[in-house]
Formats: sequence, C-alpha cells, structure tokens
Amino acid sequence: GCEGGWFFGALLGVGSAGTVLRSQGTWGQARLSRGRAMGIRVSTFQCSLRPGPASDLFGVMGGEGLVWDGLGSGSESGCLSMKRGGIFGCGILGFLLAAVVCAADRPVNSLPGALRWMVVAHRGEHVRNHENTLEAIEGAIRAGADLVEMDVRRSSDGQYLLMHDATVDRMTDGKGRVSEKSWAELSALRVAGKALTNVAASRIPRLQEALEACRGRIQVYLDFKAGDPADVVRILKQAGMASKVWVYDHPGGAVRWRKALPGVRMILSPPAEALRDEEALRHFVSQYRPEVVDLAPSREFVDWCRNLGIRVWPDIQRPDERPGYWEKFLGLGVDGVQTDHPAELKAWLDSTKPR
Repeated sequence: GCEGGWFFGALLGVGSAGTVLRSQGTWGQARLSRGRAMGIRVSTFQCSLRPGPASDLFGVMGGEGLVWDGLGSGSESGCLSMKRGGIFGCGILGFLLAAVVCAADRPVNSLPGALRWMVVAHRGEHVRNHENTLEAIEGAIRAGADLVEMDVRRSSDGQYLLMHDATVDRMTDGKGRVSEKSWAELSALRVAGKALTNVAASRIPRLQEALEACRGRIQVYLDFKAGDPADVVRILKQAGMASKVWVYDHPGGAVRWRKALPGVRMILSPPAEALRDEEALRHFVSQYRPEVVDLAPSREFVDWCRNLGIRVWPDIQRPDERPGYWEKFLGLGVDGVQTDHPAELKAWLDSTKPR
C-alpha cells in the first residue's frame, strides 16, 4: 500500500556527504544523494504528474531543493518538487510523498494493499477461454489482472488481429498462414483450440475491438508479431489506448516503435551477451532503452536492472504454477510476472499481503 514509513526510513539514511540507498520491495528502489536527512528547507512546493518508470524512485537532494521523480505504480508517475525556504520535518515529508504515491495513476485492477506485482494475463485468461479472444480478455479483467497480453499479426489486406501463431492451424478450423489470408477469410474461421474442447468456439478479434474491450478497464501488453508499428500506433490512438499499452518486440524493433510513438513503453528480451555482467546490461539498456525486460535469471540480474531503473516482468507461465513457484520470483525481487493463472496468482498475492 501507500506506506509513508518506507520513504521516512529512506530519508533517515541520507548522509550529507552523499549516499546511495536501494530498498527493494513492492515499490521499487530509492536512490538519494547530496542531501540532509532531518530537514529540507522549503518555501513553496508543487506536485505534478509526468511520465516515468513507475516502479523506481529517483531523488536528488541538495542544499537548495528536492526533486522526486518516478513515484507511482501505473502508466504515469509523480514528481514532487520542493524549493528553498522554511523547514519541513521528515514525518511531514514522508506523509506528502505517500500521498503522491496514493494519487498516482494505478492500473484499474490493482488492489490497494496487495503486494505490488504487475500481473500480466498471458494471451488473456486462456485456461478457461480460447486464447487471444474477446472472451479471454474479459476473463483477464474478471481475474483482476493488471495487464492482458495479446499477440498481434497482420492479414494479407492490412488488417490487424489477435493470433499467436504464424498459421491458423492450431487455434482454428482453418489452415494456412495468417499473412496470406484476407480479413474476410480470417473472420470466417472458428477459434476452437484443441486444449479446450468443452468451451464454445469463438472468433478471431481485430486489434481495434480488442483495445476497445480493454479501454478504461485494463492495460495492454502488446506482443507485436508482424506488421508496421506506424499502422498499429494509428489504431492505438483511434482506440484511445496509446498511453495504456506496453509493447513487446525484438530490440531492433524498438527503434521503429519509438519513431512511430515517442514515449512508447518497450518490453525487451536482453540477448545472452547482455546477461554477462552489469556493464554489458548497461550497454544494452543505453542502446535500446527498454522500460521492462522479461527475464529474471538471478537476483543479481534483477539488482542490476534496479540500478539501471529497469522493471523486471519475467514470463513464468506454465501449467503447474503454484504458490511455491511464485514465491521463487517474489524472492528474486521482480516487479511483476506474466502468468497463465492470473486469478489464482492475484488471490495468492492478496492473501500474502502484510496485515
């Protein structure tokens, strides 16, 4: 939840010579430098919202002012700026900071007081619904997921739709490559995955209607499989979802996405060479500027990401996900996970929150 005591404790550790602290938990980290602990001279203060990594807290404290950037847990984060003047005690400052956190934009389904993990429903809630369908999206929303992951491809006539595989063979009653079929052909197919024979058949949704089903209800983890980012950005803007989407692509694709949508939040998979050490990861991050990475090979790697201001949402989906398995990732200090069991994971997180 919104714990002013967390900030208070961070403030007490700041030395006048300059100290860097990292507190890993559900709200991320704090980095503070060049400041005083027991009193900040202020005359006026202002609070505003601006984009920034929500799980990270960056502070620069000097003799003349204080700027906190990155407060929050949703698509935007807060900035608290304090200028010169009289004296505020740490208790008041901690209270104000906690208030900013509470006011910051959270995903609709985030549960106040729950552990601050971002829960991503892999291909929607596809254990009880056919994957990448409107029903799977509705299932993810009912499950309380923070984001719904959807796989996006393009038809032969330029329509964007939800389908994981390059062919329709596994999930429909048709055969052939998605990219070689028109939207008229694709929309006539029945979606009926062989794993869910007792679930009524569905249909392939267009990206536009999938986004409209999510608007105001859940954020989107868009796994971009094929097409042109500029086309997808137009659809995102038409649906009013450009600021509520996190895009997964290969690192080279990040350049095209940033050109089409400056400020887009990218999720990337670091290559093997970027996992070697912190300096190698730093080089990867400076080159491609991801907001999120989807790997968590070790606690050390997660620490490196923390130091670089990067969130960690590993893909952990598998049929036998259970609390013992989730605890492993909680222990790694990750910020969220992509799961096949969003309802069960959310219930477990809620049951393990501090009381």
